[in-house]
Amino acid sequence: MIRKKNRLSIVLVFLFIISFSISRLCLADHTTVETVTDLSDRKYEQALIQLLDNAKESIVISMYSISPGSGDKNPVRLLLNDLLEARGRGVSVTMYLNTRFIDDGTNEDSFIKSPVFKELKDAGCTIYLIPKSRRLHDKLIIVDSRYVVVGSTNWSNSALRRNFESNTLIDSPRHAQDKLKRLENVLSFIKSNSEITDTPAYLEELPKELIISNELLINKKYCSRMVTSKDNRAFDLYFLLVAHSQLMGEDKFYINLEDMGLSLGLPDTLEYTALRRQVIRSLKRLQNRYKLIKVKFLHAKDASITLVGIQGESFTISSGSIIQSSDAKLTLRLKFLLLIEALLKTEGKDLHSVSKSDLGKRFNINETTISDAFKDLED
Repeated sequence: MIRKKNRLSIVLVFLFIISFSISRLCLADHTTVETVTDLSDRKYEQALIQLLDNAKESIVISMYSISPGSGDKNPVRLLLNDLLEARGRGVSVTMYLNTRFIDDGTNEDSFIKSPVFKELKDAGCTIYLIPKSRRLHDKLIIVDSRYVVVGSTNWSNSALRRNFESNTLIDSPRHAQDKLKRLENVLSFIKSNSEITDTPAYLEELPKELIISNELLINKKYCSRMVTSKDNRAFDLYFLLVAHSQLMGEDKFYINLEDMGLSLGLPDTLEYTALRRQVIRSLKRLQNRYKLIKVKFLHAKDASITLVGIQGESFTISSGSIIQSSDAKLTLRLKFLLLIEALLKTEGKDLHSVSKSDLGKRFNINETTISDAFKDLED
């Protein structure tokens, strides 16, 4: 009995030693691999200078905004000089740069057009420009695949010297690899979409066919009213919303007002406040005049959309027939005629076999407008 107790004690001691050793190894591994340091406010610039000056292999920067300012002593210019000096030491420098800014027509592309940008390219820096159909909002620096600086600071004089900005330095090869992998995915997106990088967001993916309620054409308060009022933008916006709804499989969803403005063909030279304003007006008309949606505006940039359900039969139409890119616009009356044609097909009728007078009466549209739409169709 005593021998059995001794054996059990030996086993328990042995297991305790193994468990303790494993926990010590795990703790040692955790403390040596990863450390976190606060670099908020004025700590950021000096710590970053040290990192860039001591970089041995690589510097990767993913940045929303770089404002080089004027003068050689500008703090942003000094950081950019550190990148040039690193290239002189043989350090690879890779930059991912945003090209789409919020309501900043004066500074947009200013860095890309600046002499220092050319200096960086001529020095052998690899620079990737994010297409304007997407916004890169990073403030991220990765040095030697080990040190990660991430936070709120853009490279501007105000951010570096005056603003209250929160930043963190993470010494972790594991975390650095995660961030680098994520940037590789960003680069893959750019390359795989190289032929359509300027396609606005809500035109990039469209369902091949749209399911449309007959009532939209037959009831005079809907599409025919838009055509009569020449409300092109509300018409186009509604069918973009329908397409997005059917793509998402939801009647309630969120949209970005700026992206929707660009998808409607509004000039990309407009400031984003102007883009949003135009879309907001059309959304309000779809809600208040046409009763086709319910909308709530969120944080000035986004909107919550609920499509109002319309009962009754429906038909299908190719999305490309009525949703056009800005360089291939069809007239509003022709889009309406194409919708009529698709509906008639479901009834086994040919568009050209119905008189213009009957079309006008059934679909609540002036016969002259129908005739003009047929001329557009012939052209």
